[in-house]
Amino acid sequence: MDKEKLRKIGYCAMIGLGIILITAFLVGQVIMPIIFAKPKSVMVPNVLGSNVGKAKEILQEAGLYAVVKDSLWSDTAKIESVLEQHPVAGEMIKPEGTVYLVICKGSQIVAVPTVVGYNYEEAFATLRTAGLRVAVADSMHSASFPRNTVMRTSPPSGSRVRKNAMVSLYMSMGPEEVRAEEEFDITEESEYPPGTY
Repeated sequence: MDKEKLRKIGYCAMIGLGIILITAFLVGQVIMPIIFAKPKSVMVPNVLGSNVGKAKEILQEAGLYAVVKDSLWSDTAKIESVLEQHPVAGEMIKPEGTVYLVICKGSQIVAVPTVVGYNYEEAFATLRTAGLRVAVADSMHSASFPRNTVMRTSPPSGSRVRKNAMVSLYMSMGPEEVRAEEEFDITEESEYPPGTY
């Protein structure tokens, strides 16, 4: 094989190698980034009203992070549901951006529990557990309720009030005792009506 043929083979090999290298460069630096490139921005999905766990899943699927920033009372929303989101739904943000959530921590409206017939300690514990404050408004004698039991409350049982509202208790002092001398006086008066002695 003469030198001319060897030179041509070497030249063709170099051209082929060059084409391979250029192709590899284009694939690695131009084509692959276009195919697998992250989007420049992501639309924030709407998670209002969703449970906080579900909201985090939705945002994660969109390539975003969720952070619970605050919690508020609400009388209409379900507990742990999303009340607010920042940025708002539909806004475009960078991939792996953060969406801040405000969730519901429950209702401030509670029903006054039934504590009529309870002793003071039981009534106090029941009302405090419901998030209410307790005060004894009055005590009076009653033949229907044993001593140290609740006869009624104000507001009454079942009333809907805000948490931390005051519930007044009206306590029984038990039946009123009649003293022996009072019984004697009544007997004497009945036996000896006025004007006969």
